[in-house]
Amino acid sequence: MKKERAVRKLQTKVSADREFPAEAPDMSVPCGDGIINIRVGAIIQKNDRILMVRNGLSDYFYSVGGRIKFGETADEAVIREVFEETGVRMEIDHLGFVQENYFIGDSPAKLGKVIYELGYYYYMKVPEDFEPVCESITEDGQTEYLEWVSPEEPRTIYPELFRTELDIADRSVKHRVKDDRFYIRRMTPSDLGPLHELLSDPEVMKYLEPPFSREQTESFLASQGLADPPRILAADDKDHTFMGYVIYHDYDETSKEIGWVLKKEIWGQGMASLLTKQLIALAASEGKDAVIECVPEQAATKAIAGKHGFQKAGERDGLEIYRRKRE
Repeated sequence: MKKERAVRKLQTKVSADREFPAEAPDMSVPCGDGIINIRVGAIIQKNDRILMVRNGLSDYFYSVGGRIKFGETADEAVIREVFEETGVRMEIDHLGFVQENYFIGDSPAKLGKVIYELGYYYYMKVPEDFEPVCESITEDGQTEYLEWVSPEEPRTIYPELFRTELDIADRSVKHRVKDDRFYIRRMTPSDLGPLHELLSDPEVMKYLEPPFSREQTESFLASQGLADPPRILAADDKDHTFMGYVIYHDYDETSKEIGWVLKKEIWGQGMASLLTKQLIALAASEGKDAVIECVPEQAATKAIAGKHGFQKAGERDGLEIYRRKRE
């Protein structure tokens, strides 16, 4: 066993010094209508903070790292990615997590596509004098920025396990599975039944209007969901079961209004946040800001708006207006 560890250490050092061809393809390949990604992420900690990345298009932080290139190992990839994104050639401490994740793409090239991602997350040996300098850009040409982030950071962090599960002293490798799939689609007349079930629920309608009758729901579906262009879109879960709808339509010349109305059975599961992220990306793909309107009492909506970088921009007709400008 000691000999194997010694060989592995030597291999890692050689890998760190090897220049890998920039033209080697990333391990990101189409699979039917979806995409398979194989990536690595670096766990870089200092003074109880984690080094994370963000860019102007996204409203969340993600790990230092990227996709493995065909022909290299995960060990080689994480050392290369850390060097490319921080300017420092850093050694691996040990592999901490392997995570499988299904999610919906929000970059312009992958917007709305289902992605299966296999990620390897490594604890890195951080030099005492470590001062990262980020000069990387995303595949969509967005400049990336490095930030030291606290686990209590209110904005979204990917992977979420960075908030609560990090312990460099734990030498075990943990396997995690996450599924963030959902589907946004045009509404059809067959949505009338589940839509009425949603809009007739007093808890769902608490901050909206009095519960709808079936006739009111039918009129709402015709005018909002079946219009051309529609003002609302159906939101289905990973099993293609109706879970509510999202608001997405022109608000003014520079922005789209976004929002969501979801079945109470899925409240508190993070789906509203995932849908918000997708709608922000959709608006950005059209060159538009995103706007959320809500009554002052809607604390959960305002919390999600704050989490995704919205700022209060005013009030209108008793509603508070929150805007997120496209960067």
